[in-house]
Amino acid sequence: MTRGVFLAAVLLLGVPARAEEGGPDDPGRFRVGANLGIISIPRLINVEGYARVHPYIGLSGGWSTFPKFASDAILSWAGAKSDTTDANLNKFEAWEVALRIYPMRGVFFLGVGFGQQVLDGDVTELQTGTPFGATALARVESWVITPRLGWQWVWSSGFAMGVDLGVQFVLSHKDTLVIPPGTPPDVEQDARDIIHFGATVPLPVLNFRIGYHFG
Repeated sequence: MTRGVFLAAVLLLGVPARAEEGGPDDPGRFRVGANLGIISIPRLINVEGYARVHPYIGLSGGWSTFPKFASDAILSWAGAKSDTTDANLNKFEAWEVALRIYPMRGVFFLGVGFGQQVLDGDVTELQTGTPFGATALARVESWVITPRLGWQWVWSSGFAMGVDLGVQFVLSHKDTLVIPPGTPPDVEQDARDIIHFGATVPLPVLNFRIGYHFG
């Protein structure tokens, strides 16, 4: 019963809507626009250019990043920043091009994105709150693929709203790890954890976007 209700809801959300003044526009018509992420995981800032090039096909290209002020808070919460260790996430960003297929010509889509993610960080041993030892450096450049599903609504005014969810997988990666002689084991492990995170860990993807589309 629950499965049937869920399927019916998906079908209803995917069915083309008839345009009304101020209401939902024909989702299958040609549109070009930009979307801004209001809620974005795993990178908080997300901007996207989008085009509905065919009633059944959409294309997009986007860039996302994780601001340093937010990464500092997360690293402190995780214990990577402490009285004896300082860690910095200097860069966590990605670009992506994506294909969307609208199987029912409506607002529901299945899609896949392909792009590159860069993760760059450093870890330093501290003594009395100041740098004491050498700094371990870690950088990972990964090619990633993200299958997803979602919904894209556009109103006759041009206002747009969309939501999508998926999983980002690493296809291949190039990593750089610099461990100076005498680096403490815990600092070295923290640097290796950055490499592991950027090179192998699948990441959940969730985006809630608003935008404006012309067409």
